[in-house]
Amino acid sequence: MNRLSERLWRACSELGLQVELGFELTLSGGRELTAVALIRHLGAQNGMLIFKSYDEISSVTKELLDAGYGFSVLDEPSPNEEFELDSFKEMFIDWGWSGQLGRKPLWMR
Repeated sequence: MNRLSERLWRACSELGLQVELGFELTLSGGRELTAVALIRHLGAQNGMLIFKSYDEISSVTKELLDAGYGFSVLDEPSPNEEFELDSFKEMFIDWGWSGQLGRKPLWMR
């Protein structure tokens, strides 16, 4: 598992969010993608996909949006970069809650 995956897993675990690492998706045109992660209930109806490079998705961003996914590109953290939960909270709040309103985490309100 790479550092980005580890940090996403840790942040989601500590904040009570559902995350699936190495999420595989087949688009309507048949193109297959593997995201670093899918974080459910954030960003868009089907959740937020995380990729390491915009080049991976530049030709399919409209398809991703049409399929109900939000997406973001995040850099791999450097080995000496500290984990900061508050940074993840801010990012997740910016993406917004897309799950059931009654299940929105208290820290997002």
